[in-house]
Amino acid sequence: AEGERPKKRGPKKRKMTKARLERSKLRRQKANARERNRMHDLNAALDNLRKVVPCYSKTQKLSKIETLRLAKNYIWALSEILRSG
Repeated sequence: AEGERPKKRGPKKRKMTKARLERSKLRRQKANARERNRMHDLNAALDNLRKVVPCYSKTQKLSKIETLRLAKNYIWALSEILRSG
């Protein structure tokens, strides 16, 4: 048993034929495109949120986390105004 490797567990890895490699590349390209669209949609939504939330600086764009925190605090403040009459 010198030089012998322990047996691997789990499913055996299949050989990558040319067709499998092409399908794999195509799946990866589609997944990348979906992720890119998701991020574009998220950034567009954050830009719309920046337009409606009051902000101190008109020259510097708020970061994503700053935008969300400011929106949360703004909504809380508006609800407090409504609650207190």
